[in-house]
Amino acid sequence: MIRIFQNVTAADRIDELEQAWRLRHRVFVEEKGWSDLARPDGREIDQFDHEEAVHLCVMRGRRVVAYARLLPTTRAHLLSDVLPELCRFRDVPRGTETMEWTRHCVDADHRGSTFAMGEAERELVLAIVEWVAANGIDHLTAEGHPVWVSRLLRLGFGVEPLCLPTPIAGEMAMGLFISVTEATVAKTRAVLAPERAGLPRAAMAASERPEART
Repeated sequence: MIRIFQNVTAADRIDELEQAWRLRHRVFVEEKGWSDLARPDGREIDQFDHEEAVHLCVMRGRRVVAYARLLPTTRAHLLSDVLPELCRFRDVPRGTETMEWTRHCVDADHRGSTFAMGEAERELVLAIVEWVAANGIDHLTAEGHPVWVSRLLRLGFGVEPLCLPTPIAGEMAMGLFISVTEATVAKTRAVLAPERAGLPRAAMAASERPEART
């Protein structure tokens, strides 16, 4: 099950997002060793967890087991303000129809292999594709391991590298400019969730806001 949150911040103290902050801390700080992100309370939160961020949480029961964040590129974001070295081949892609895909992470108990996504991650990637399709987003930017180029191409995305593989915090990373088309939605559904292949392009989980919660 996917839960998607918009128009929220860390100050709202939503349980699913509290779990997401801690999942991010476990993955990026404790596992990957990104010590600059460490916080004494074990909640990895940054300046981009603002009201315009979109948070996608994969749930197993009441537990968040995978997470990703989408950010508008019309204001400061990771590629523009934190990791500009991952965008050397062109200006940072920006626009109302372009969002940044970031903080993608999966709980250790729910991962697949290096080259094959587990069930929770497949659900997360499909939710991202369906959300951007439903909201008029044609492009994504992202920063990640070079293995994501082949993953995304297999799912029908258009992928433009924004730099050569570059060492970042102890691992190789690339900036990517990703195109999402009608064919992307169809192929991603066919590969990751064949039972959804016949749904309309815009079928997706509804976003949630604090005032809509009970």
